[in-house]
Amino acid sequence: MKRSALFGFIIALSVFAAGPAAVLAQESPFVPEELALRLANEVSGDRAFHDVRLLTPYHRIMGSPAFVEAANMLAGLAGRCGLENVRVVRQKFEGGLSWNPRSAELWLVEPEETKLADFDDVTVSLAVFSRSAHLTAELIDAGRAAGPEDFRGVDVTGKVVLTTSPPGLAIRTAVWERGAVGVVSCGGIHPEARFDTPDQIAYIKVPASVPPGKPAPWAFNVSPREHGRLQDLLRECRERGVPVKVRVDIDTEVLEPTEQAYLWAEMPGAEIHDQDIVLTAHLDEESTSANDNGSGCAALLEVGRAIAALVRDGKIARPKRDIIFWWPNEHTSEYQHFREHPDEPKGMLASINLDMVGAKQSLGSRVQHLIRTPFSIPSYLNDVVESIMDRVVLISGEFRAAEEGGPRLPSSRSILSFLGSRERFNAMAVPHSGGSDHEVFCESLIGVPAVSLINDPDPYFHSSDDDLWNIDRTQLKRNAFITAAATLFLANAGDADVPLLAQEVYSRGLGRLGKDMNTALAHVRESPAGDRARSYGEARNLLEQAAARERKAVESVLVFARPGGPNAAFASRLAAKIGASAADLVRELDASTMLVSGEKRVPAPVLSSVERDLATRIPANVGSLDEYFGKRGWAVDAPGLHSIMAKECYCFVDGKRTGLDIFRAVQAEALSAGAFYYGTVAPEAVLKLLDEAVRKGVLKFR
Repeated sequence: MKRSALFGFIIALSVFAAGPAAVLAQESPFVPEELALRLANEVSGDRAFHDVRLLTPYHRIMGSPAFVEAANMLAGLAGRCGLENVRVVRQKFEGGLSWNPRSAELWLVEPEETKLADFDDVTVSLAVFSRSAHLTAELIDAGRAAGPEDFRGVDVTGKVVLTTSPPGLAIRTAVWERGAVGVVSCGGIHPEARFDTPDQIAYIKVPASVPPGKPAPWAFNVSPREHGRLQDLLRECRERGVPVKVRVDIDTEVLEPTEQAYLWAEMPGAEIHDQDIVLTAHLDEESTSANDNGSGCAALLEVGRAIAALVRDGKIARPKRDIIFWWPNEHTSEYQHFREHPDEPKGMLASINLDMVGAKQSLGSRVQHLIRTPFSIPSYLNDVVESIMDRVVLISGEFRAAEEGGPRLPSSRSILSFLGSRERFNAMAVPHSGGSDHEVFCESLIGVPAVSLINDPDPYFHSSDDDLWNIDRTQLKRNAFITAAATLFLANAGDADVPLLAQEVYSRGLGRLGKDMNTALAHVRESPAGDRARSYGEARNLLEQAAARERKAVESVLVFARPGGPNAAFASRLAAKIGASAADLVRELDASTMLVSGEKRVPAPVLSSVERDLATRIPANVGSLDEYFGKRGWAVDAPGLHSIMAKECYCFVDGKRTGLDIFRAVQAEALSAGAFYYGTVAPEAVLKLLDEAVRKGVLKFR
């Protein structure tokens, strides 16, 4: 490419990098206006809110009888709204616990009698997996209870400890290591609750498994305000030489054999039965848990009800592909299901997950995120859902120029519920993250592209504050609309849709490449690696990996194409074109690097000794899907690596890539998102992960 043309190409990338929504097009090519109107009229955030209300009484802890009761309740609703093959399925629950809480009370008995906690009043006041206990003992303040320094001069033997640490940590340090009998904690996942929501009680757990010879654990959770009051009482009584005693009465049972469950329903397609669209929303969580994930469960049911109603009323044709509605025990149901049915992912085309989709966004500054697929599984799916989400964002707000144009200008009607808010829709697409069911599908050995709608931050989830008052019917409707619209496009897409789909993925891919180009240029300019040659090498690797990612994303639309047809050829040409852009981007990077350094050539790449070692190793997966996940586990931790990047190391293993190839792919993914998002990736950490995986028998070196 000539220099002038190259300069124009880079400017075009920069324009696209601002994001497709910057063009302010209110339409999405994947939702014709007639369909959009019918969906907006049928999808109901008010109905979904009612279904959230029905779920909130169930303390639906994974593996518990209440989980099955909630699943059976939802199954009745799913059957009545027109879904088929509705069933609650029991599963093995390896590493889990089938726990049934009956009652639990914590009383202050000396120097006065005061009820401190009651499971029947606030279910989360009893830590999940607490075992039965009936005792009266002295209460003592152990502060953080995190390490030996917190117990210096404090004898906790035979006592109940009051702590700010999460119960799981205090059980280990105070009970199992120092002889305490139990824990009262205000620790949780929201440390800011002490200041912002002082009456919030955390939903948190004690260990499910008990080491040999150690007492069965139990803990109560109290609010930061109650914790402070108890601290004051302990201080006052200590000065007076008066003990503080509490009475504990907990009645729970552990059921055998250990089981978990999920709810499954279907909408059979009219033509295609081996390319299912799978929609998920995890059912397990504590009582109330309105947003996490009552909102997702109810929105998923509403998607099914609305599509079934439109088909029944003749307003849309029955979708061509089967649609699966799956309410699992988060993560573990899907992993167990695929371990038992390893061929089933081959019949799944794509998945959309709903997890926390009802947040009243003015409370807690919550933002709806569309979590994209990871770099290891580039897909058209990201751009289909993002395009529809962009439409909903734009029609939920107002713009000065449009107002100045008067009523003659076309304008789509905002998506609102009758009893919902009139707030704007604050939503954005973000790089891949875990924390919900979509990540199971994105495992390379499962290989089903999956995205998730999930809000963040959320100062209320996993606490007593996750209740109906912070749910917005309008946001429920908007997220259900996005999911239903995307599902209908995917369920009906065919060869005729390939050019449109390929063009959308291509154009949005240019925007992503523009962003990666800016990141690469800054990386060379700022040289965070501390060595200009290494910084240049990392920047160049980012551009090459990014172009390969976008090529694969465009190629992914070929799943809808007629093999050998003109539409397939068109998509392949676009894929080749965006893939070839790496050379042009690298030339621009080279020019910028030479300007910054004042040199006449770019630094020659030099491999470190660890990188040379990685280049000699070709990891491959070992055993069946069941053996693989049985040895690796579903959660992946590796020293020096963000957990998502650690999982990506596994996902890039294909028996062909070297360890160096895997390191470069994951390093580029981390650099693209930013150090604040994934941290940084060092070759030493990747080598250590691969060696450990081989030691565990998950991988082998060819």
